[in-house]
Amino acid sequence: MSDIVNINKLQQEYLESKQFSTAQQELIDKLLEENAILKQKLSSLEHVALSTIGSSPEEIVCLEQIARLKERSHTRELSLDEVKRLDLLIKNLRLIKEQSTENVATAVYRDVGDAELVAIATKT
Repeated sequence: MSDIVNINKLQQEYLESKQFSTAQQELIDKLLEENAILKQKLSSLEHVALSTIGSSPEEIVCLEQIARLKERSHTRELSLDEVKRLDLLIKNLRLIKEQSTENVATAVYRDVGDAELVAIATKT
């Protein structure tokens, strides 16, 4: 008689086992997602590290801060202050690399004659 299992007890054990396996699967999924995020961050840091070899300390700081703002932009929209900071960091980085910070796409119309002004006005 002791070998006979109560059906209610068997059903209860099955439900507990099912809950346990569901919790395990959720944990595995969460860890896989976290692993993917960490791999992405590691790749980003490796990129920054490789690009900073032979760089000045100022350039390294700019690159690190830009990378941090990039990571924030993946999860949410950047605030106005963060966008201004990003713009300043990019300009500083360009100055460090001795690149132009001017927008070359915009034309200067300060010293333009009347005929040229009329031609410009008719373009738009």
